[in-house]
Amino acid sequence: MDVRQYLSRKGYHGDTSPTLDNLRAIHQAHMLTVPFENLSIHCGEEIILDLQLLYNKIVLKGRGGFCYENNGLFSWLLGQLGFNLKTVSAQVMNNTGEFTPEMAHLINVVSIDGDRWVADVGYGCAFRTPIRLAPDHEHPDVTGTYRLKQEGDTWFLQRKSKAKLDVDNYEATPDGIHKDDIKRESGEWVVLYKFTLQEHKLQDFSEMCSWAQRESPFFTGRPFCVLHLADGLITYMGRKLITTRYYETHLTKTTTVLDSDDAILAILWDMFRIKLENHLMVKE
Repeated sequence: MDVRQYLSRKGYHGDTSPTLDNLRAIHQAHMLTVPFENLSIHCGEEIILDLQLLYNKIVLKGRGGFCYENNGLFSWLLGQLGFNLKTVSAQVMNNTGEFTPEMAHLINVVSIDGDRWVADVGYGCAFRTPIRLAPDHEHPDVTGTYRLKQEGDTWFLQRKSKAKLDVDNYEATPDGIHKDDIKRESGEWVVLYKFTLQEHKLQDFSEMCSWAQRESPFFTGRPFCVLHLADGLITYMGRKLITTRYYETHLTKTTTVLDSDDAILAILWDMFRIKLENHLMVKE
């Protein structure tokens, strides 16, 4: 595995010394180039948490992945660059208001000059630069405003979105937005996930990674692929392409229906530079 090749995959050619500015730049470069996607699950490809396999998929084949893949390989990269970090488990808030089991989400916490920063390049529509691990510190981002709340040893990531969307569009992006969860786009603080600082290894997530591929309704329901743009977000999901544009106080969404498998494959290449090796099964 080659660090420079991985950085080139992100389009990053800047300084790599373990500073906060460089962490921010490398994190954002990932968000703008490596998709959050579940296409392997719908192509019959098993996802195994082996760093070489993740490297081959994301770097050599130009693919993306879900949290275990994107954040798992990102953790390796940061370690190679000299950053001090640990991998922790998070539990995502689902559309019923309940948290997923432990190990359902993987994030990294990076320590720099006495401060700690949450780095997460595997959530989909989320912050583009790391968030300082401090209670009630607001973190403005293109996608909204984020903050962390602390209760004992548990931290809660919250987001306040910019504007309320039309309800018909609520299921457009695979980041926990659902039709029956209007608060997520109404300017109120909403919990995205919670976590503690207990350290884990990548292999500790293997059981939940297997469960996600076989039983999670979120990942097994419809294929999706999400990539950040300079001023928005582009999302392929099922037979739709959704383009989100962010403005200072609001956002807009444009939906295009993809009426054939060929149209889906064309979008995956044109918009995400993804060429699949196996047949993509699209559930209606």
